[in-house]
Amino acid sequence: MHFFALVIKEIRYFTNLNNRMYQFLLFFQPLLFLSITYFLIEIKGSTDSGRFVVASSLISMWSYVLYSSGSALISQKWSDTLKLLLASPTSLFQILLTKAISNSIVALISMILNFIYARLIFHIPIGIHDYGLYFIAVIVLLISLSVVGTILAIVFTAFQNVYDYQNVIVLPILLICGVYLPVESMPTILQYIAYSIPMTWGIKVLYDAIALSPSVFTSIEISLLISFIYFLISFFIVKKMEKVLRENGQVGEI
Repeated sequence: MHFFALVIKEIRYFTNLNNRMYQFLLFFQPLLFLSITYFLIEIKGSTDSGRFVVASSLISMWSYVLYSSGSALISQKWSDTLKLLLASPTSLFQILLTKAISNSIVALISMILNFIYARLIFHIPIGIHDYGLYFIAVIVLLISLSVVGTILAIVFTAFQNVYDYQNVIVLPILLICGVYLPVESMPTILQYIAYSIPMTWGIKVLYDAIALSPSVFTSIEISLLISFIYFLISFFIVKKMEKVLRENGQVGEI
């Protein structure tokens, strides 16, 4: 119960809309990418509008998770609240996980807004035939985004100029994870890298759900398995970090 209370508090904190950057990522970036998507559909005359609309929403979701979850831990150092977190009875991993989960849920707002913009402004059909299956796919995607967000929060503790590195990887990760092009069309080495990332499978589940692919449930199982493996890895790493922080006071840039 305490865990869910933390998630709710994190969601309320990020939805107070005081941060101008997050306002842009949630409300204006979906409209920007959807505008590009609209003109691409007009130029190409594609009938696969559902994939284009979902792709534009995934861009916004990934951007939000990258910037919010990626700096979740090191931002505590900047605001001088890291010591308070370490002194609290709640474990650092639980705090970090609740931040990653809440950020993924808040990122879902951009997908919902993206669909609203698509229908009301651009009159683009979404192309979802089975809303129950799509809902399950979204849950799987949120799980993968939460795990990736936790890993990013850990990795970026090693860098002082966090936002510079976030800006560098935002587009390459989208390319590798198959947002624009199917992973199967990439070189073999990139396929191995892509399929080792939980978000790749979360995105694949989403596209399979739209296409009503018979492999959608297999993709769901693989996505959940890889997400669980990354969850365990992040758990042990954060536990080790917490021990070092308590003993030495710093890890990497933290």
